[in-house]
Amino acid sequence: MSALACQPAATANVYLKFSLRRSAWPAASVLLASLLSACAPLPPATEAASVSVPSVTSTAPRASGRTGSEALARMAPPALRPDRLGDPAKAVQQSLYDLELPEVDQQGIASWYGPGFHGRKTANGERFNQYELTAAHPTYEFGTQLCVRSKSTGQAVVVRVNDRGPFAKNRVIDLSKAAAEELGMLGKGVKTVEIYKLDDGQDSCPEALLAANN
Repeated sequence: MSALACQPAATANVYLKFSLRRSAWPAASVLLASLLSACAPLPPATEAASVSVPSVTSTAPRASGRTGSEALARMAPPALRPDRLGDPAKAVQQSLYDLELPEVDQQGIASWYGPGFHGRKTANGERFNQYELTAAHPTYEFGTQLCVRSKSTGQAVVVRVNDRGPFAKNRVIDLSKAAAEELGMLGKGVKTVEIYKLDDGQDSCPEALLAANN
């Protein structure tokens, strides 16, 4: 609406013109009310609320005048001193010694046999091979795995029983040439040994025996 319509004189003229015609009185009243409401002052504009944005400041630690490498060096964990670590080899050896030694099943003098019997049939029907790790024992079942350990040197070997013997007096086991070589008894011919019967599926001497050998 134009500014002229909001002046009082203009409003009165319009009112008089409509009042000349009584039949138009209701319409004049409505028009006058509309003009007066249009001339009412507008409410003051609401000022936009000012939002203060806090300044972002760096929280990174200062190096106190030191270079970046010096600052990183100060943040690094201290190095471990070798003299406080102890001897790793001794620690491993001690843990192995803590293992419980297995119970000896049999001990006595072992002998060996080889060239004169190579290729002959053994008690279980297979051919004797002096280069395999086998043994002859009087009572253990065929196929039994035994750990034979030298009492003097601690050397040990695993053998499979495939024959009967020994038949010499005061002997507990006859070893193949290969097994006797593992125990270092080829030159002497006999050696005092310990015998450990291994469980089914076990193909190596008990760890405690190997640790005791060191």
